[in-house]
Amino acid sequence: TTMRTTVLAVAVAVSLVADVRGFLPAPSILSSQVGRRTLSCSGSNFAQPACPFPKHRPAVLHTIMTATAEPKTDETKAPTKEDMEKLPMGFTNMLSEIETIRTRDIVSAYKKGAIGKREASTLTLKRAGAKIFGTKTLSRESEASKNAVFMEGGWAKRGKGSGLVRTIELYSFGIKIILRELKLRKVEDKAEKSAARKEIARDLRQGLLELGPTFIKLGQLLSTRIDILTKEYIDELKILQDNVPGFSGDSAVAVIEKELGRPIDKIFDSFDKRPIAAASLGQVHRAVLDGKEVAVKVQRTGLDDLFKNDLQNLKFAAKVFDKLDPKNDGADRDWVAIYEESAKLLYQEIDYRNEAKNAIRFRTQFKGIDWIKVPEVYEDYTSSRVITMEYVPSVKISDVDKIEEMGLDRLKLAERSAISYLEQLSRHGFFHCDPHPGNIGVDAGIPGGRLVYYDFGMMDEITGDLKGGLVDLILGIYEFDPDTKDTTKDVLRAAERMGILDPNADTVPIQRIARYFLNDFANANAGKREWTKDKSKEDAAEERKARRAELGESLLSVGSDVPFKFPPTFTFVFRAFTSLDGIGKGLDSKYDLTKLTVPYLRKLSEMKYGSETKALAVGFAEKTGLNRGDIFNTIKAPKNMAYVAGTLERMERGELKVRVRALEAEQRLQRLELITSNTNAAMVAGLLLNTGIVLSAISGGNPPLFARGLVWAGMAATVKWASGVLKVKQLDKKLSNYNVKK
Repeated sequence: TTMRTTVLAVAVAVSLVADVRGFLPAPSILSSQVGRRTLSCSGSNFAQPACPFPKHRPAVLHTIMTATAEPKTDETKAPTKEDMEKLPMGFTNMLSEIETIRTRDIVSAYKKGAIGKREASTLTLKRAGAKIFGTKTLSRESEASKNAVFMEGGWAKRGKGSGLVRTIELYSFGIKIILRELKLRKVEDKAEKSAARKEIARDLRQGLLELGPTFIKLGQLLSTRIDILTKEYIDELKILQDNVPGFSGDSAVAVIEKELGRPIDKIFDSFDKRPIAAASLGQVHRAVLDGKEVAVKVQRTGLDDLFKNDLQNLKFAAKVFDKLDPKNDGADRDWVAIYEESAKLLYQEIDYRNEAKNAIRFRTQFKGIDWIKVPEVYEDYTSSRVITMEYVPSVKISDVDKIEEMGLDRLKLAERSAISYLEQLSRHGFFHCDPHPGNIGVDAGIPGGRLVYYDFGMMDEITGDLKGGLVDLILGIYEFDPDTKDTTKDVLRAAERMGILDPNADTVPIQRIARYFLNDFANANAGKREWTKDKSKEDAAEERKARRAELGESLLSVGSDVPFKFPPTFTFVFRAFTSLDGIGKGLDSKYDLTKLTVPYLRKLSEMKYGSETKALAVGFAEKTGLNRGDIFNTIKAPKNMAYVAGTLERMERGELKVRVRALEAEQRLQRLELITSNTNAAMVAGLLLNTGIVLSAISGGNPPLFARGLVWAGMAATVKWASGVLKVKQLDKKLSNYNVKK
């Protein structure tokens, strides 16, 4: 008995130390024999109810059972990184939840005879060890292996968990990252600040991985914004583009066999279980189909539950943004509509049959362009969770070093990325919503480099007036000439056609602003002035200051009227251009999307008028006045003069009223209203506080409830007064910036 007790104690200690140091055995050795009782729970049997302690798995018992079993000649080797990556999800969940094992569960299992005394003792001691030493059981494994083991288990747990807990998790994580970044403002040493920021960036990436696919996509978008985020954040978030920890190859095979209804060896000539890339929604494996190399994308499990939780939080956030958005830039953003459009596309993205249709359509519309490659889809080997496509290797468009090694033209690639997107929007109307570097590659298919598009799950379409209006808007901007052709009204009509501009809005200040910027663009394009981007910071700041002084009243008017409303689809257009802008600046430090698009706009003229010759003829007629519109206006001139004379006569008789808008007076009235409201709030606050304090003083003992209520009401009124004072200061600053008198 003493000998067995000693062996038991030593085995428990070895078990604790082994787990803490990360020396857990591979699944193949988790089978041991104790006396006449055999436990075999290796490999795929982890999830089977035959295991003696199915909730926490018998893996935690292997050391104690090995210690009391008969001696074996074979030596057990420490697991490799590959062993850890092949761990089935049952074992993964056990590892991630070891800290949450409850003692009463162990006691209950022991009483029911599901586990023996030794197993119960081991589990109890391991629970204590986890509390003392922590749960860093995989500290010697690489971070990628740890993520591969734990991530999906965490996603599944979050997807089935409480929505309130998920909300708290999201907001607390975001606040922590922001506060840590704000603390760095006090650090003056650049090296120290960079090191601290790298640590924050790593935590941000790891946190986004743990939060799930929705937030991984957010990280992918941010990873292209080299003009917004620092290098430390960009370097970490780039990992999310196509290097999200994957799941086991056996799980992928199981999904394929279930979806396609046949064994894997009956579907493909060969199938590589090691993924070549993993993303937020799935991972890609290489295979051979009928002698051709193909890429097979397999979807992760449990995405529906996770999306439901995240979308509830996003819908709540959209409603809050609708209430809090001041809309002082003149744009009436419908955050709820944006959320609904995003949710629709997100659910479409997890249906791979929809992705297959998108890929086929996208491939067809670029069929005649040799510098764009879209992989072919094998529809017979595609389902809602599996898609099989042509294998097209490439280099990420953001990998500048490899692009240089391949001898490709970086400037040409930057230009082609911009032109390809304009083609999608203006010519076809069907566009890629998620063009981050993980979804766009380059190869040497043609001189200078060829773009290779991947991942067609998130696509959208603009049709009808939205598409036609966009073409007219772009052409109106391109064709503006300050001397011969003023297209300001054409641009505004195109904006109305697209649904961007309210047709009942006051167009006088909008026209003034639009004409100013169109004139600026035309002069810069003609070389008459320097592009703002090419100026020094001081000169650019002076230019913005002069612009605000000249357009101040009009800008304030537009800001208060809120005449613009952007369709939800344009959210993804802006997002895509944001990603492309980041990609372009990575390829070319002098990248300017505006400059690159000018040559392409000539093609739009051809598309509108039918041919280049007709486009030139129309342009000549408009500049010389030899066109139907100008000729008709000349003939109609006497009638127009008679109309003007009649209008003046009606004004003299008092039959017409002229509406005059005094912008300075409007701003003064707004300021006066704020001051009046603040004065009233201060008076009410003083009255309530004085009354509450007096009643509390004369009560002689504890203040009555009514008196305390008055004091609290007075404090609320004081907060309102302070908020009003802040609003007045903000308005004064705004008026000062726009050179408007108070």
